[in-house]
Amino acid sequence: MSRLKVKLTRNLRKTILRGHPWVYRDAVSPAKVPAAQVCQVLDSKGEDLAWAMYDPHCPLSLRILSLDKAPPSPALYQKRFKKAYDLRQTMLTENTNAYRLFNGEGDYLPGLVCDVYNGIAVVQFDGEGPGEFWDRKLITEWLLENTHCKTVIEKMRRNTDRTIEHLGGVELEDVVVTVKENGVQFKVNLEKGQKTGFFLDQRDNRQYVRNSSRGKSVLNLFSYSGGFSIYAGLGNAKKVASLDIARGAIDLANENWALNGLDPALHTGLCMDVFEYLQGKNADAQGKPEMWDHIIVDPPSMGHSEENKNIAMAKYIELFAAAAKRVKSDGEMSVSSCSSHIAFDDFFEIINEALSIARRKGQILKVSGQGADHPFPHICKELRYLKYVHLTLD
Repeated sequence: MSRLKVKLTRNLRKTILRGHPWVYRDAVSPAKVPAAQVCQVLDSKGEDLAWAMYDPHCPLSLRILSLDKAPPSPALYQKRFKKAYDLRQTMLTENTNAYRLFNGEGDYLPGLVCDVYNGIAVVQFDGEGPGEFWDRKLITEWLLENTHCKTVIEKMRRNTDRTIEHLGGVELEDVVVTVKENGVQFKVNLEKGQKTGFFLDQRDNRQYVRNSSRGKSVLNLFSYSGGFSIYAGLGNAKKVASLDIARGAIDLANENWALNGLDPALHTGLCMDVFEYLQGKNADAQGKPEMWDHIIVDPPSMGHSEENKNIAMAKYIELFAAAAKRVKSDGEMSVSSCSSHIAFDDFFEIINEALSIARRKGQILKVSGQGADHPFPHICKELRYLKYVHLTLD
C-alpha cells in the first residue's frame, strides 16, 4: 500500500528538526484525502524529513509524529504513553487523584488529551482530524492495562450536549465523581463540566491562593465550581464570594464548599453577570459597591483565533480595569488568561493598560502558568497557554 506523501512549500526543515510540532496549510502542498492519516513529510527540496498526521479538515495541516526513518507504529505510541505516565508519578501524591495524563503535543501525542479523575480516564481529541487518526482501542487497552484507571470514556469537544461515550472498563455509575487535589475535595461533572470536567491546569495557582488568603476577603470571578474559592476558604479567608453567570456553577461551588467542611456563613454564591457586578449592580443602600482584599479574575478564553486577538485584548483590558477598581487600597488582584493567542508579553501589556485605566499601580508578586502535568515543547511557546499574574495594588 502506497503511503501518503506531503511536500512543504516553505523551508521549515530546521524548525521541524528542532521539534516544532505544527505546520499550517499555507506551507503545505494539499492532498486530496477524506480523513486524517499518517503521511511522510518531504521538505521543500523533496527530501524525506518527518512523519506526521495529515489533517484535511483544519488549517493546522500537519502535526509532527516522528523524525525516525521508519513510520510511527503502535509500539511507538505505547512507549510515549508510558513515558507520559512515568513523568506524572513524580508530581502526584496520595492527596491528588485528578491530573492530566496525556497533554497532546506536550507529550509527543499530537491532538490527544487524557485527564484522570479518581480512576476514570477521560479521553478527548483536539478536533475532527485527531479524532479520526487516533486508535481508541489502542489507547483504551493501554490505559486499563498499565494505569490504575478502571474506566475509560471519551468526551466530545464543543458539543452542545457535551456527550460522553464509554470506551472500556467498568461502566460509569454516575457522571459526577469526587476527586482530591492537594487534599482538597471537588465534585466534578464529567458530562456537563467545562473542558474534561475541571480546570486541572490551575492546580498550583489554587494552592498559592490558599497559602496567601488568611484573614482576607476574596472575590472569585468566573468561579465555575469554586476552585479558587474553596482553596481561599481552606486558607482561612475571612469571607469568600463565588460569582458566575451559571446557576449550576454556583450550586456546585456551594456543594464543594460544604464538601470540604467549611463554614457556610463565610461563603456567598452570586449568580450574575461579572460586568454588571463590577459596575456596581449590587451596591449597598448608600450606592457604594463592595470592595475586596483580593479579587481573582479567571475568565473563559476571549481569543479563539489570531484574527480576533486585538478584540480579545480589549475585552481583557476592560475586565481587568473594572476589577482593579473594586480592590481595596493595598489589596490584591490575580488575573489569568487561557488563550493561546495571548502571549505573556501581550498579557503584561493588557495588565499595564488595565491598571492605567483604573488609575492604580501594582507590584507583581507572582507570574505563573499551567502545572507540570501540562508540559509543552520547548520550541512551541504557543502551547504555554495559561497565564497567571498576582499583584498587590496601591
